[in-house]
Amino acid sequence: MSVERRVLLSWVRPCVTMLLCVALAVLALRPGVPLRFAAEASAQGLSEYTLGPGDSIEITVLGEPDLTRTVSVRPDGRINLPLIGDVEAAGLTPTQLSERIATALRSYLKNPQVAVSVREFQRAYVYLVGQVTRPGPVEIQRGWTVLEVMGVAGGVTPRAATRRASLIRRGTGQTINIDLDRLLSKGDRTANVAVEPGDIIMVPTLQTRVLVLGAVRSPGAYDLDDGARLLDALASAGGTADRAGIGNIGVIRNGPDGKPTVTSVDLNRILRGDATLNVPLQAEDVVYVPQGPLVQWLDVLAWLSGLGLVRSVFRF
Repeated sequence: MSVERRVLLSWVRPCVTMLLCVALAVLALRPGVPLRFAAEASAQGLSEYTLGPGDSIEITVLGEPDLTRTVSVRPDGRINLPLIGDVEAAGLTPTQLSERIATALRSYLKNPQVAVSVREFQRAYVYLVGQVTRPGPVEIQRGWTVLEVMGVAGGVTPRAATRRASLIRRGTGQTINIDLDRLLSKGDRTANVAVEPGDIIMVPTLQTRVLVLGAVRSPGAYDLDDGARLLDALASAGGTADRAGIGNIGVIRNGPDGKPTVTSVDLNRILRGDATLNVPLQAEDVVYVPQGPLVQWLDVLAWLSGLGLVRSVFRF
């Protein structure tokens, strides 16, 4: 290499580096570019940013204006350039991409000097549906998980069925079950899931709504957590009233044929430590506490009249 060429290169390389830094500073102030993405790139260094589909990049080939241009990374992760055609860009840093382009151009140019800079970062969103504090689109960054998304959305509402949330991956249609109770309440990171652009996170409404009737302090319809049991329902209704027949509490449930059945439970035995009688409840169960030790369940079932009238009265 001649002395003149070495001098020229020693001057050009610092200038290219300086221009890249200036470009990054201007990028951070451009409208329409997410500031946190620009800040992330600034903090990590532009050369460490990993390119992805939708990113707009400027490719400069020194001394070759016909090859210098701005392109977008296609959904398949590639870009197209004169002479060399398609080049894989997604998953590479700008420095790595510039080296790949320079290598491909060596078949046509002598010692090509290539610089790659990011002009615009693709905005990516996931969508929250159901019982979240702020449903709707949430802008995400690369590497985010359900935990970060729920934090931005303000968490879930009191009516959320946290154990039955799901993530739908739009690209494949895959459904991934998410236990938000383990993740948000218990801090179990094994329940966390990485998110991808276009994902839909659905948090259904808590469905364990039961009726508590008879000799209780506050009869009515109550929304209970998943896995709730008889004692939870009685506690929600303020406990049993005086002279209640707690030795013969009925859990009334419609069977597959639509006919109601009664499971009789002795609350005294539960209070003495027999947890097996603290039966789990299902949506639309009716807990009936009789006024005394004697009860005619056929009369109670006739009064409930298939539960339809009672459900309407209590907005069940």
